[in-house]
Amino acid sequence: MKVRFRYFDTKSGNLPFALYVPQGQPPALGWPLVLFLHGSGERGQDGKKQAGVGIGPAIRENPQDWPALVLMPQCPEGLTWGGTVLEAVYTLLNEVQSEARADSRRIYLTGLSMGGHGAWNMAIRYPDKFAALAPICGAADPFGVMFNLSGMPVWNFHGDDDPVVPVEFSRVLEQALEKTGNENIHFTEYAGVDHNSWDRAYREREFIKWLFAQKR
Repeated sequence: MKVRFRYFDTKSGNLPFALYVPQGQPPALGWPLVLFLHGSGERGQDGKKQAGVGIGPAIRENPQDWPALVLMPQCPEGLTWGGTVLEAVYTLLNEVQSEARADSRRIYLTGLSMGGHGAWNMAIRYPDKFAALAPICGAADPFGVMFNLSGMPVWNFHGDDDPVVPVEFSRVLEQALEKTGNENIHFTEYAGVDHNSWDRAYREREFIKWLFAQKR
């Protein structure tokens, strides 16, 4: 199966980004759209590096598992997924959604490490935008999670031997979600896994099936 990644650098007028376009004709309501936020090591301005870690390699291995547009913006050097950068991501997401005629009911958010933090924070900031959230080894303010994500489907991943972002951060957020009464939450804690829990997470067939089943 042909795998197509399109790359856009800073000359595009917004954040550099890569876009995965599935093969074939989109559904009647348009392709679902997955927004992926990368980790700290993929920052830059080439629009390509962020597609080489996390969801990008998983798509290349099994494109049939990802029947969706996948938007991969690139965070500039020295910055993180917060503040005006998240605002720029939101603007870019809306532009791609409109131009590609994506299914507005099926916009999904995921990210790893620094991008896991960013995914939590973006969901808190724009809770009505996304049909589901899938952070990997990230962290967030538990009160923000409680007050804003009580109705959002969430599947969170973390390795219990993570030396970079301690697994306790995810455990606290799981408790925060449980307190809201949110019944569509999952937490996969990989035993003996260090910071890289994303290689396993993005190849979990049950998770991928769950993700694309969620609708707003």
